Amino acid sequence: MRNHPGQPGLIRTATVTALYVIAVLIAAASAVSFAESYRGLADWAREHGLHGAWAVAWPLQVDVFIAVGELALFIALANSWPGRSRLAAWAVTLAGLAVSVAGNVGHVAGHSLSARCTAAVPPLAAAAALAVGLGILKRVVAGGETAAVPARAAPSSSEDAARMAYAASVAGGNPLAERALCDCDRFGVSRRTAQKIRAPRDAAEPSPRTAATAALNGDDGRR
Repeated sequence: MRNHPGQPGLIRTATVTALYVIAVLIAAASAVSFAESYRGLADWAREHGLHGAWAVAWPLQVDVFIAVGELALFIALANSWPGRSRLAAWAVTLAGLAVSVAGNVGHVAGHSLSARCTAAVPPLAAAAALAVGLGILKRVVAGGETAAVPARAAPSSSEDAARMAYAASVAGGNPLAERALCDCDRFGVSRRTAQKIRAPRDAAEPSPRTAATAALNGDDGRR
């Protein structure tokens, strides 16, 4: 397949669009699932002696722990917390999910397996949607941080390699000598090329170097 010059931009646009669509679908699925679970838990509360505001408030103290526990797990993963530090978040998430499933299934009047499975879907779907959304968010953030670190370009020729090595040696305070740049076992550039690479340094005021540095460079001070 031939690469089209515009493909990277198209792929990036398609990826961003897909992420927006996923975010909308996950948000919609989570909202519907939590709403269905809330209705089931409210029915459970009314059937077990709670009325009025108490029956309305009771479901909130169950499903909220699913959301809080999964958000805590996301923070723990994003910040690389040790496994022991995540135990509390796992315990809160699983406990909230177990109570929510039990409450949703328990309010079903009949004993049909299909009816009970149907009642168990909302809290499970809410937990799954939240987990998928947080997982995607974590990977997108990690990918953005990786892309923000510029990759170091590889030298395309011996002259480029010599230039990069010379620049690094200047930054380190020990500039490579002309002879070192012309060394066939290292870079193998011509003497003229080596002089061109070193030209800015040679034009500057020479700084004193120790005998040890000159010996390591193979530079005896003669041109």
